Amino acid sequence: MRARRYWPAMVAGAAASATFVLSGIIRGTYPFGDRTRSTNDLGQQFIPMAAHLRDVVTGQAAGDLVFNWQSGFGVPFVGDFMAYIGSTLSWIAFVLPRDRIDLALFLIATAAIGIGAGAMTAYLRMIRPSGPVWIAVAAGASYGACSWSIDDAAYMTIWLSGMVAFPVLCLLCEWILQKRSIAAMVVTPIVVALLWTSHFYTVYMATIGAGIVTLARLLTTSSTWRDRLTGGVRCVVAVALGIGLAAPLLVPTFALVKAATPSPPQEFQRAGMREFLSRLLAGTEGVGTSPSFAVGTVMLLLALSFPFNRAIAVRQRLVWTLTVVLTVVSMQVTFTHRAWHGFDTPQGSSYRQAFVIAGMLVILGWMSASEITRSRSLVISLAPPVLVLGLYVWTRDVRHITPTTRVVVPVLIGVAVVAWWFSRSPGRLRWGAVAILIAAVLAEVTVSSVAIDAARYPRLSNAAFWGADHEQVRSLVQSMDDWPRHRTSPGQTLTFNDPMLVGGQGSQYYSSTIPHTTSRALIALGFGYTSYGRALYDPENPVVDAVFAIRGRVIRGPKLVTQDAVAPLVTIRPASPWKSSDPGPYGVQETALGADVYTVPPVSPLKIEPGATASLVASCQPGAEVYLTAPQYVDLLIDGTWKPTLRDRRPGIYSGAPVTRVGTADTSGNVRVDIKAHQRTTIPSGALACLDRTRLTAAVRDLTESAPGVVDVGGHAIRIQRLPGRAATVAVAVISIKGWRCSVDGRPTTPISHAGLLTVAVGPRASEVACTYRPPGTRLGLAAGAGSLAALLFLTALLTWHRRRAASRHDESR
Repeated sequence: MRARRYWPAMVAGAAASATFVLSGIIRGTYPFGDRTRSTNDLGQQFIPMAAHLRDVVTGQAAGDLVFNWQSGFGVPFVGDFMAYIGSTLSWIAFVLPRDRIDLALFLIATAAIGIGAGAMTAYLRMIRPSGPVWIAVAAGASYGACSWSIDDAAYMTIWLSGMVAFPVLCLLCEWILQKRSIAAMVVTPIVVALLWTSHFYTVYMATIGAGIVTLARLLTTSSTWRDRLTGGVRCVVAVALGIGLAAPLLVPTFALVKAATPSPPQEFQRAGMREFLSRLLAGTEGVGTSPSFAVGTVMLLLALSFPFNRAIAVRQRLVWTLTVVLTVVSMQVTFTHRAWHGFDTPQGSSYRQAFVIAGMLVILGWMSASEITRSRSLVISLAPPVLVLGLYVWTRDVRHITPTTRVVVPVLIGVAVVAWWFSRSPGRLRWGAVAILIAAVLAEVTVSSVAIDAARYPRLSNAAFWGADHEQVRSLVQSMDDWPRHRTSPGQTLTFNDPMLVGGQGSQYYSSTIPHTTSRALIALGFGYTSYGRALYDPENPVVDAVFAIRGRVIRGPKLVTQDAVAPLVTIRPASPWKSSDPGPYGVQETALGADVYTVPPVSPLKIEPGATASLVASCQPGAEVYLTAPQYVDLLIDGTWKPTLRDRRPGIYSGAPVTRVGTADTSGNVRVDIKAHQRTTIPSGALACLDRTRLTAAVRDLTESAPGVVDVGGHAIRIQRLPGRAATVAVAVISIKGWRCSVDGRPTTPISHAGLLTVAVGPRASEVACTYRPPGTRLGLAAGAGSLAALLFLTALLTWHRRRAASRHDESR
């Protein structure tokens, strides 16, 4: 009996997943061909972070769910977990081999699309159980594989959590409204907690959308106003308790996001009306510039038929039509746009909530379809096709229209009109029309997915899926594993997140949750950056390597290079650490090292006009290595070839170049650096520096000889024993960020940032230093979670008592 009840949802889920898989087969993308599907953040962030999470779960990572020792010289991981890989489907990555991590993300996306489709079908049949089952199946599939799922979320895998959450939240609140059961009030908070920890960002949008839909349901139901009010309150309480249960992860994540490297304030740029509405048509593509809310031609026709369907009560038509229209308008109004995005206009796509509109269109279409057989109005047959054809003609030359759109929309309109008339016929003719229409719907979804991927693919960056290069780099890193005494950096040969993707420990890190403190510290040390400092370029500088214990590094080839002049992870410095007076990143590097290893020759500031060339001339010790810091757009003449120091856009704001080695002083000590500018550029007086390798080697030798005897690194803690027996400063080669708590021989002490490093002052009798990282907001999150759990248990007990008391009174009255 239950199987018969749930089979429409299962069929809808299977159909939506099948269209996604089939589109990949047609396109020849991984895992069905040689074309990678690792577009933009999927390849650069989601796949590496999923690989790292797998390592955490299997005990192969340096770190745990709280802290990641492998990236950015030590960064929080709980924020990345919540922002990128917290999906409840992440377990798929744990059961597959590590070298199939790309396949795991594909399967997660496929499963999410199917679950979203199934959940929507279940919700539709719950609010209108008498409607045609085949339309419910087609509607669910159209929602699960809507253009938002394919265009916006397929390569931002965790965003699909929001698409799944919207119908699930609607379903839970409908369960509470229809059935005054204890189970509904107990299960709903647990499911809400799982949804909010899957991806708080898009699930926040889904929660707003579900609230709007539930409000419309309350305004149109035939229940008494008292029942509506109490039902709405029960739903709000259940959802609030669920969010509270997720607080132990949510509150620290919000704190980490608040402390992350910000992007410049972004003004909302609304799309033009033609561009905006063109995205209602199947097969259109315009990620980042317009809302992807197309749900297929048939569901669009059914949604547009809703206001004209006289078989539906006037109040329902008025409330639901206004609800959807006002929600669509909210996407174009600055204040409500900001509210949808947590009052922070995002970089990139400004219409990330479009899946809510897609869901509303499907709900509207289903409610109309459920009553459409009782309508005999000619308007309901003609108005929707005329409106869609009008939109089709009006937007025919909009840039978002693809060749597929130009074909499938008129074809599906024709098929839908014919199927509508034949569906009124008896017997095989009716079922034949139904079968053809369902096949056409699924075919349109498939070819639309193909068209979207084909249009998007050339415009966005793509990373290679796991292959021979990944295996080789991982093998090289593992061959020299010396953690935690020293780091082995995988370099940046594959992605910005190679330490998480292939292993090792390094500075490479790209995340929207990167602590601003980390960005500023590494940029001050001479690191290059892009994405406003959220992604960092390793300068491959010997002083930085010495400070941060990088004994081995993979460089392009790939091949492993090693170096001996490297200090251990933990070093002992004087009680009053030395500070360099050299300018720019050279002085910061020397301060972090604790020794003077650079000579900064006097060079007059140099202004270069766009397209012009100039030369920096200086004098250093013969044979010294020469470095240049020029973060703006410049090319350097190295070995007779002009080489760029920076390839990205918006220098100084969006991106900056790392400190770069530009050559070696000749036998006379002369230095000449030829520069070509891409835009007006000023080279500062302290831009050049000469490195004395002999002094660097001596400084490293002193740090190594004075290192503590025992260093024990845990998941998010470090313990240091056998201190030198004198007043000193213990320095850990990790960036000092808020959340580190340290103690000396069990007594709490405040850690200090020295040139960005985590340091602790110790007295002559100190024997042990222990430091633990705890994300800010952890205590508040745990308290909120415990309070929500206690409230849920109390509510459960109260409802159980009330139910038993009511049953007892009923028995007594009999």
